[in-house]
Amino acid sequence: MRRVKVMLVEDNDFTRSTVAASLREEACDVVASVATSKEAMLAVEGLDVDCAIIDLHLGSGPTGIDVAHGLRQHDASIGIVILTSFSDPRLLSSSPRPLPPRSVYAVKDDVRTTAQLRDLIDRACGDADGPVIGIAGRVALTDLQVELLRMVADGLTNSEIAKRRVVSERSVETALARVAKALEIQPDAGENPRVLLAQAYYALAGGAGGR
Repeated sequence: MRRVKVMLVEDNDFTRSTVAASLREEACDVVASVATSKEAMLAVEGLDVDCAIIDLHLGSGPTGIDVAHGLRQHDASIGIVILTSFSDPRLLSSSPRPLPPRSVYAVKDDVRTTAQLRDLIDRACGDADGPVIGIAGRVALTDLQVELLRMVADGLTNSEIAKRRVVSERSVETALARVAKALEIQPDAGENPRVLLAQAYYALAGGAGGR
């Protein structure tokens, strides 16, 4: 197994240290471990990096996808792994920027071993057989439905959503009913449908919905 020089970009200190320790077990040299997009772009200037592992949500400002593009502009050969709690990038942004080519998008809960983490790196660097994992969203909703779900989770009322979308409240109600059906949320007289939709959003966002 060849040694790989890795940059880790993750705003959660505990997660960053845990992932860094896992990488070292898999013949990876963590040449930079930073929390923000600005730190990442400053660090890469003086480093030789084979692969960057980047969280999608880095707080306010640029996303992990923005950082990925910035790193690729610096060095087109850098492997990119987006490692995130969001099962679909649209859950974070209504119009997410596409990933750079040859990038890997992985959900943290799906990566259960250090060997799986190393496999993601090898795929991003082109060192493993098989296709690179694409950016295709894993949530079976349209862009509009994802946006509506996110607005419900943000606490917007149907009236506020209708104003933003320039539609009637009835249209919003109908659209949200379709979202609930698509997510297989069963009507329950004992629970508010909006609460169930918000809970579904947080589950799909891996608990990161509060942002």
